[in-house]
Amino acid sequence: MDGDIRPLEPADPREVGGHTLLGRLGSGGMGMVYLGADPESGGRVAVKTIHPHLAGDPSYRRRFKDEAYLASRVASFCTARVLAHGEEQGRPYLVTEYVGGVSLHSRLLGDGPLQAADLHGVAVGVASALAAIHAAGLVHRDLKPANVMLTLSGCRVIDFGIARSQDARGATAASGQVLGTPGWMAPEVLIGGPATPAADVFAWGCLIAHAGTGRMPIGGDPATLRTAADEPDLSGLPESLVQAVRSALAKNPAERPTASDLLLTLVEQQEPHAGDLGGQVPPASPAPVSAEPARFPNGIPLASPPPRPSRSKGQEETDTRAFTPIGMAGAKSSTRTRLLAGVGAAAGTVLIGAIIAGLTQDKGDQQPPPA
Repeated sequence: MDGDIRPLEPADPREVGGHTLLGRLGSGGMGMVYLGADPESGGRVAVKTIHPHLAGDPSYRRRFKDEAYLASRVASFCTARVLAHGEEQGRPYLVTEYVGGVSLHSRLLGDGPLQAADLHGVAVGVASALAAIHAAGLVHRDLKPANVMLTLSGCRVIDFGIARSQDARGATAASGQVLGTPGWMAPEVLIGGPATPAADVFAWGCLIAHAGTGRMPIGGDPATLRTAADEPDLSGLPESLVQAVRSALAKNPAERPTASDLLLTLVEQQEPHAGDLGGQVPPASPAPVSAEPARFPNGIPLASPPPRPSRSKGQEETDTRAFTPIGMAGAKSSTRTRLLAGVGAAAGTVLIGAIIAGLTQDKGDQQPPPA
């Protein structure tokens, strides 16, 4: 599905590392991502380049190169596989597998909160990805809807631009600042504490609550820096997910479950019915009526999505950035995890495929933008 591809702008390069660029896929705090063509196979790839104004900054160059190394350590079923990396005209670049689909952020902006069955699939898929990331010894540190891709083969967690090894225990960047996206960060990280796998689990809780209700569970606004002083508001979230999300949002990171424990809990649960919308989320406008509903690959109709809500401030995305911690706090396995991650990915694939099937039907007539 190519709905998120935009045409190249005049200042954009037309080729990077031998890869012809076909369009823009997105932009973040550190770089731009393009759709490219592999010079040998002609297949589609994603090409990420660092922003020109950051190309001379040693810390950003190091982070960019670290991304290639760290992402290559993660099982390919849950992220975009690294194909190549290098430097051209003083700007580092990274080439990965092109993950066709739509970001969770775009899906929520376009169609509002997910139905219970679809939300359960996303919860399982993202938890399985986190389990694999943590099994590889990494902390993602920037889990948010823009970094979750919904594809026909399941959820993929992308963008390892600020990921790091779990044994890298420094609380803040060398500048004394912390890196992340406001609103999706664990409270202990916001005050300068370490980003551990438990911080990714907290972000998972925020992400699932947001995807299921259309708002943030704490603070209401993704752009708000907050230290989780209030209890999370999970009203409207399907009952089957409330306990898992509440445990993930525990203020004390030691009280949060691991990603593999979350995954085990989710796959053992009875899957919600497709028509179950969970709690009461008031519609902002009547739901559009389609003459022919989207269908699963086996022909079973996909239940119509809930009414599309108005786009609120709470649904806006913010870029990854560096900022001074609110305060400074003292810094305070494997085979089973990998097996659980594989099971979770399989469990979430059908549901995510159903979401994409519906979106693809709506946008099937769109053509990729010209290079």
